Amino acid sequence: MQDLSGFREALAVQRMERTLALKRAVDEEIADIITARRLEVEGVVHRLRRASAAELNAGLSASRRYGERRMRSCRIELRNAFFERMEDRIAERLRELRSSRGYGQIMAALAKEAAENLSPPFVALVERGDAVFLRSDGDIREVREDLENVWGGLVLTEAEGRGLVDNTFRTRWKRLRPSLAGELHERLESALKEEAPDPRQEAAGLQQSGSPVLS
Repeated sequence: MQDLSGFREALAVQRMERTLALKRAVDEEIADIITARRLEVEGVVHRLRRASAAELNAGLSASRRYGERRMRSCRIELRNAFFERMEDRIAERLRELRSSRGYGQIMAALAKEAAENLSPPFVALVERGDAVFLRSDGDIREVREDLENVWGGLVLTEAEGRGLVDNTFRTRWKRLRPSLAGELHERLESALKEEAPDPRQEAAGLQQSGSPVLS
C-alpha cells in the first residue's frame, strides 16, 4: 500500500510539474511576442527621430508647431497600431494553444488559481468547445460554455454566492496592457528626446548665421 501511495504521489507531482511548465511556456510565449513588438517600435522610433530632427531643424516656429503636432499624432498612431498587432498575434497563438494536448492541464491550473479566492462549490464559464477540457466534478459543480471571444481560459463563479474570478486569457492581457502602455510611452518619449534639437538653440544658431527666424 505504501508503494502504491508513493506512486500516486509521484504521479501527482509530475502532473503539477507539467502544468507549471505549460503555464511558464505560455508566459514565455507572450513575453516573446512583446519583445518582438518592442523591436518593431524601436525601428519606428528611429525613423520618427530623423523625421522630427528634419522638421525642427528648419528653425521656423510654424514648422516646429507642425512638427510637434505631427509627432503627437504619430505617437498615438504608433501606440494604437502596436497594441492592435500585438493583440492579433497573441490571440492567434492562444487559439493554437487551445487545440493542443496540454490545454486541459492549463485550464485546470487556471481553475485552481481562481478557486483560491472563492468558496466552493463553483460554476465554471468557458468558451464554446472548451468544456471538454475541464471536468465538472469535485468543487466544480457545473461547466457552462457561455463565454465568447475571450481567447481561452475561464471565469470561475461561486455557485451559492456572488464571488467571481475572471481568469480568461483576454482579461489577463488587459491587466498587462496598462503597464506595457506606460513603458511604451516612456520609451518613445525618451528615444524621441535624445536626438530632437532644442528649438532655442536652433534659433540662436540661425540668428548667428544671419538666417531669418520667425516667431
